[in-house]
Parts: sequence; C-alpha cells; structure tokens
Amino acid sequence: MLGVTTLFIVMGLASLLMLGVLGSLTRSGITGVKACIQASFTTATGILLIAAQPVLPAIVGVIVANMLMGLGMVMYFVAVRQFFDRPLPVINLALVLLVELIGLVLLWYVWRDFTSRVVLVSAIYSALAAAVGITVLRERPYHRPAYPYMFTVGVSMFVAVGYAVRAVVYLLRIDSVESLAQSSPVQIAFLVVGIMALPGMTLAMILMIHDRMLSERETEVNTDYLTGVLSRKAWWLLAEKIVARAARNDQRLSLLMLDIDRFKQINDTYGHLLGDAVLQHFGTTAVEVLPDEDIVGRIGGEEFAVLFPDTRIDAALFASDKLLHFVRGCSCNYGSWSIGYTFSGGLVEWDGEESAQAMAQRADQALYAAKDGGRDRIVAHR
Repeated sequence: MLGVTTLFIVMGLASLLMLGVLGSLTRSGITGVKACIQASFTTATGILLIAAQPVLPAIVGVIVANMLMGLGMVMYFVAVRQFFDRPLPVINLALVLLVELIGLVLLWYVWRDFTSRVVLVSAIYSALAAAVGITVLRERPYHRPAYPYMFTVGVSMFVAVGYAVRAVVYLLRIDSVESLAQSSPVQIAFLVVGIMALPGMTLAMILMIHDRMLSERETEVNTDYLTGVLSRKAWWLLAEKIVARAARNDQRLSLLMLDIDRFKQINDTYGHLLGDAVLQHFGTTAVEVLPDEDIVGRIGGEEFAVLFPDTRIDAALFASDKLLHFVRGCSCNYGSWSIGYTFSGGLVEWDGEESAQAMAQRADQALYAAKDGGRDRIVAHR
C-alpha cells in the first residue's frame, strides 16, 4: 500500500507543481490558460483524495475523487478548445460526466466491483485524452513550428492509449487486484505512466501557450502599427526570400510600388489624425481587396508596396486596377469627416535575374511616370 500511496502523492504534487508555471501565464490574455489551471488543480485534488481513500468516507475517496479526475480531463479538453477558439460541446461533456457519476454510484453502492469501476473511468479518460489530441492535430497552425503541437498530440495519445490498455487489462481480468490498497506490477506500471502523463498534458499546454505568445510578439514586430500591413523591414525580408524562391523554381512575380496622392495636402488640410485614418483605411482596403497570397507592406510614410508571387504582370495589373477603382470609389470615414483619396502606382515584372532592390527601383520609375501622367493611375512597365 505504501508504494501505491506514494505514487498517488507524487502524481498529485507533480500536477500542483505545474500550477506555478501556469500561474505565470495568466496575464498573457491567451484563452485556455484559466481552464488549464482549473484542470491541473482539479486533477491534483482528485489524485490526492484517491491517495487518502483508506481514511476517507467512500463518497469522498471514491465518488468525489474520481469525479474530480474526470472533471480535470474535461477541463483539459475545454482548455484546448478555448485555445484554438473552437466551440465547446457542452452537452456532450456534461453527458460524459453524468455517465461517470452514475457508473461510479452503481459500481459502489449497488454492485461493488473494483475492476468494472477501473474499466469505466479508464475508458472515459482515454476518450477525453484522445479528443484533446485530435483537436490539436486538426487545429494546429501550420505556419508555426510543429514541435509544441505535435508534443501535445503525442502526450495526449500516450495518455489515451495508456488508459485504453488499462481498460482492456481490467476488462479481461488480467490483473487480479480488487482495490487500490492492493499492489501489483500491472497497477504500479499504470500509476508510473500516470505520473508522467498527467503533468505532461499540462506541460504540453504550456508549450503551446508559449508558442502563441511568441507568435503574437513576432506579429507585433513584423506588422506596421498603424495600417496593419507588413512593416518596412518585414516586407523587404520577405520580398528577398520570394525573389530567391522564384529564382530557384523558375517562377515569375510582379511588384507594385504606390503612394497616396497629395498626402501632404491631406495632412495640412485635415490634420495628422485624419491623415493616419487615411493610411489605416488604405491598409485595411488593400488587404481586403487583393488576393490573400499577395504581400502588402508599408515602406514609407504614405508609400506602400505589393508583391505578387508567381504572378505575371497582366494578372498583377488586373488586381492593381481593381484596388485603384475600389479606393477611388470608397471614401475614408473618420468621425463626421468623409475624405476621398486616390493613389498612383508603378508596376513591373521581375526579369528573372535582378534583386528585389533592383526590381523596386524599376517600379519606382514607373510610379514617377504615373505621377507625371496626372496621378490616380497605374503605369506598368513591361
């Protein structure tokens, strides 16, 4: 009994230890953190109650303890669903807990059978852990490093398989113990797996939270604070990578350099706040109107650049003209003001050898031609 009790205590303390790390992440504002804290605390409490089962009333040491373990697994699942901003199957989760409660009551007060009770809770925990892994596998962001998410999938599936094997072992009566007070190699083996698995699920969640925080910081650095498009540095770095990729894969690409017409006059007439509103309006409009694969960046005050990967100049001109006409017919509304504005652009196609900077210089020349031609137009140098 000492070995089993010690293992349960270690499991409970390990789960509580993870709360210290989770607590430091509550101010991150990332959804799912609070639910994960509740899951760790609930699971740890349930484990410690099971450890104290011999000195507790049955309703606490058996019913409440196992229900807390089940609730902890449910909260892990809730934390993952919230993390990925997915709806919660509240009714289904409530039914799972209800089935567990009814089963525990029947298997203690009506037909007391330790083996059947182990099969019941193991099957439920296995299903919940598998649901966690499947959710992460489906929802993980593929533009981010895979490790935090695949680690979570691995740990969840490890827990799911471990509980499933435990359910089968006790269903087939391979292990002959009749209570937790009895120690057996099989029972000790499953408890050792539990020591690693339950805190491991919390650690997996922490890794995903850290990756989300890193992603948000990277987005802040790479995004222009005012317009929401790429910052100058981020756009140039990406443009150089795309040009290098086009050279390797023998692809074409096009570049539009543009700036907002008479922007200084807008600032002088309406003030800088309305000038900023115009820039913000254009950034939002460009992202909405242009295809998702096109890369928009703010490279100066009122100067923007749009890179069209794997796109010839005719298709790029069609998309650029669409943006030109949309901006021309859509005023920027700010408070009681409605400001109409236009832009001029210069469009070129990559010649297959030049650098991103050289291509941008040619696009600038086309932009100057558009301004000299009366503004509110796009000049394409083929």
